[in-house]
Amino acid sequence: MVEALNHKELELRGAYPQVEPLVQLRHVARQLQLFRPRLARSDQAGGLLTRYRGRGMNFEEVRDYQPGDDVRSIDWRVTARTGATHTKLYQEERERPVVILLDLRSPMFFGSHLAFKSVAASGIAAALGWAGLQHSDRIGALLFADDGIDTVRPRRSHHAVLAMIHTIVARAGELTSPIAESGSQSMKTLLEEARRIARPGSALFLISDCHDLDHRCSQPLYLLTRHADLQVIRIADPLERQLPAQPLTISDGRRRTFLNTASRPLREHFAEKQAQARTDVEQLCRKHRLPLLDFDNTQPLMPALLSFYGARQQNRRRRAK
Repeated sequence: MVEALNHKELELRGAYPQVEPLVQLRHVARQLQLFRPRLARSDQAGGLLTRYRGRGMNFEEVRDYQPGDDVRSIDWRVTARTGATHTKLYQEERERPVVILLDLRSPMFFGSHLAFKSVAASGIAAALGWAGLQHSDRIGALLFADDGIDTVRPRRSHHAVLAMIHTIVARAGELTSPIAESGSQSMKTLLEEARRIARPGSALFLISDCHDLDHRCSQPLYLLTRHADLQVIRIADPLERQLPAQPLTISDGRRRTFLNTASRPLREHFAEKQAQARTDVEQLCRKHRLPLLDFDNTQPLMPALLSFYGARQQNRRRRAK
C-alpha cells in the first residue's frame, strides 16, 4: 500500500507545491532515517547518542572504578578477573532539534520537466520534517524568500510540520519568475540567521540549488558548523547544466520566449561555466566537511529520498564500511 502510494499519489509535479501532497508524505516518514546514531551536543532527552556519560541504553566501555561512580554499574566479572574494581560506562540517548533551511528564492522557480526546483525542494523539506517527527525529534524551519525569512520554531508536534508546510505553499505560491524583481537576499544571510536560532547540537538540512553558496559563505558556514551539524541538499535541473542542441521555447507561464541554442561554442561555454560553479560548491562542502546530496528535480522524488535516507540503504552502507 505504501509502496503504491510512493510512486503514484506522492509524485510531485508542476510549478507550485500543494498542501495535500506534502501532508501525504507523512506516510513514508517511517522509511526514512535522517542520520545514523552519532555523538551530539544537546542537553535534551531523546533518540540520539551524546558525549555525556551515564546510565543509558548503549554500553560504551569498562574502566577502573572511580569515587562517585554508581555501584550498580560495577562490572563484577571484570572485577573478579582482574582483582580491581571496574565500572561499566554507557552513552545516554539524547534528542536533537531538526531545522530545515529551505531556499524559496526566485532562482528556485524553474524546471524543464516534471516539477520546478521549488516544488522538489518543498517535497524534500516536508518529507524530512515528517521523518524527524516520526523519530521524536523537534522540527523547525527557516523558509528563505527573496524579501524575508519565515521562522518555524522547533517543536515536537505535527502542528510544527503543518505550519512549515502551509508557509512553504504560501511562499512558493508568490514566485512568478526565476529572476527576482528587486534583487534577492544572499545565502550568506540565511546561514547567519540559521546560526542565530540553531541550538547547539541541532541537525540542519539546507535545501537549495546552491547558486550562491560560494566563498562569501565560508565564514558563516565555519561558525554555524562549530555547534551544529549541517547537510547540504542541492536541487538541480539538467537544463541548467547542459543546453540542448535544438532551439528551446521557454515560458514563465504567461509569456513565451524563443532561445536559440544551436551555437556549439555557446553551449560549451555555458556547460563549462556551470560545471565550475558546481565544483566550487563541492569544494566548499569538502572544506567544511559537509555532506552534499544531489537531487534532480526532473526525476521522481520518492526513489531519490529512499536512496539517500531509506533505512535499508543506510544499513547496507554501514555493512559495506
